Amino acid sequence: MKLRLFFTTLITVMILTLPALAAESEPVRIAVIDTGISSVAIDENNLDEGHNYIFSGASTQDTIGHGTAVATIIVGSEEAGVTGLCPEAVLVPLVYYSKNGSDSAVKGDLSLLAQIIRDAVDVYGCRIINISSGARVDTPALRDAVAWAEQRGVLVVSCAGNDGDNTAYYPGAFSTVLCAGTVNPTDDGPAHFSNRHSGVDLLAPGIKLKTSNPKGEAVTVNGTSYSTAWVSAAAASLLTVDPTLTPYRIRQLLCNTARDIGAVGYDEESGWGIVDLAAAMAKLKAESGKPLPFSDVAQDTYYREAVEWALKNGITGGTTTTTFSPDMTCTRAQTVTFLWRAAGCPEPRITKNPFSDVAKTDYFYKPVLWALERGITSGTSNTTFSPHEPCSEAQIITFLWRSKNRPDAAGRSELASGLGEYYYTDAVAWADTHGFFTAAQTDFNPIQEAPRAHIVVYLYHSIGAGY
Repeated sequence: MKLRLFFTTLITVMILTLPALAAESEPVRIAVIDTGISSVAIDENNLDEGHNYIFSGASTQDTIGHGTAVATIIVGSEEAGVTGLCPEAVLVPLVYYSKNGSDSAVKGDLSLLAQIIRDAVDVYGCRIINISSGARVDTPALRDAVAWAEQRGVLVVSCAGNDGDNTAYYPGAFSTVLCAGTVNPTDDGPAHFSNRHSGVDLLAPGIKLKTSNPKGEAVTVNGTSYSTAWVSAAAASLLTVDPTLTPYRIRQLLCNTARDIGAVGYDEESGWGIVDLAAAMAKLKAESGKPLPFSDVAQDTYYREAVEWALKNGITGGTTTTTFSPDMTCTRAQTVTFLWRAAGCPEPRITKNPFSDVAKTDYFYKPVLWALERGITSGTSNTTFSPHEPCSEAQIITFLWRSKNRPDAAGRSELASGLGEYYYTDAVAWADTHGFFTAAQTDFNPIQEAPRAHIVVYLYHSIGAGY
């Protein structure tokens, strides 16, 4: 399947502004998966070495113009007289659509896009991936690459599409991808060309934006491609202030502070509303150093750090605004949801739901399908999952072990050796030799119902220690 770039008409001028940033940090690295970036238009201080995935040995110079326009919106162009939204950022051009001389342009496919996403994370060390393009279908490879980025703390931003209808484009339609549409000139709805679908998260400017062509000449553009660049720049600005932000927190900050238009709350026309970087920045600064809101999580309790991590990363919130309920039993639905969120909310590959007690409208619908396809857990029968059934300590440790691809123990576990041969024995050996039960201050009891405090400690210990 070929990818479709959202090229747009060149029209007039719009000045970009951004709020002053108070903190200093390492420049945020943004992968621009596009047509390349012109070093004539973009300052060399804003560029780092990338790669041309279309023509072996070719440079990452922009032969088409789309990538340079995207880059200009993010960091600006002195040549073109354009101020970028995040001029501190460093861009990594990763070329997947290009042309060689007078030859026709060559586009990458979805398998190549998946590989480039992984390289942006593993090879080029980017914190944000800007994909101002998309395809009408998704693939397991693309889903996995997007999930990998999320797990590694890298935000993916993509566009809604320019068809003016309800066509969904991938990767923008994935739940962990921040999907940008374009706001209309009157700021009361999406632009006529901006697609409307359930993947849309935000609207951003994308009409008559002043930007640059590869020669460094000022031009103006329209399209969700450029709204995507706007959102990537807003995310980079937040990361510049707080480099510890996770993709979840960035999405939360931008979506929760967006200026709501249209129907109250979320709607497919406008997502959560129009991105408001100043409001997001103010919320970020207000929340800096804010104490944990839960009255039932003491400062010196063994699970406090894990609860703080779980809250910050969207693994789980409280049972109320002021309570976490650490001793409350976890259900099967809650457990697989916590695991799914910790894994980066990956889109399940399977779409057929065999369980009569799991509805598409349930918060645990995708987590259950993901857990089923990964072999983390199956139903309690061929047609039931029993989502509200309590989870035992044995089940939780086993689910976590399976979600980690069944790793080996770090040595001999006396605890596991005394259990006998059960489905959970190898999982307990792994957890015991890596100190999970010590971290949770518990003597493992396989039939004991597992409390919320234990599962967040187990998750935090497994991810923080790299197990």
